[in-house]
Amino acid sequence: MAKTKDQKKNVVAEYKDKIAKATSFVIVKPSKLTPNEVSQFRRDIFDFGASFNVVKNSLFKIALKESDISGLEMEAGEYAVMFMGEDYIQPSKLLQKFVDKTITKEKDKKVALVAGYLENAVLSAEQVSELADMPDKKTSIGLILGVLDNAMSSVVNVLEDPVRSIATIIDMAYEGK
Repeated sequence: MAKTKDQKKNVVAEYKDKIAKATSFVIVKPSKLTPNEVSQFRRDIFDFGASFNVVKNSLFKIALKESDISGLEMEAGEYAVMFMGEDYIQPSKLLQKFVDKTITKEKDKKVALVAGYLENAVLSAEQVSELADMPDKKTSIGLILGVLDNAMSSVVNVLEDPVRSIATIIDMAYEGK
């Protein structure tokens, strides 16, 4: 059933709202996905503030243009978009698992990465795939804290070294008498 002009405007406004609220998004080309696969993936990413929606190409292109986003090429066919919140690493990891998990017996991908958008930059499919290899926020914080802890321990050792040296000299002098 064809949409009325008002319905199309509402859909464009909805897409623009999702684009504005998302820190990033990934465009994928789904093919032969089952409703169960899509529903499970939506549940998996929901906890990370992400959503997965099939989009109407022409209306999504209008929303992108009105949001001043260019450089994302979408050919004819069905597309879906995963909109992500502050944490874009964990949903990207889940998307990569979803892509890998939905390969058919004939080795055809049911989901192909097309492009992405992150912090005012257009990403290629390869760059989107690389997001999944990055450590998540908690791991990154842990790595940084580990580096800081190691550095602080080194500073403490350097500061304690003269005190230890003096204590050793005094101890040796005391034992020597």
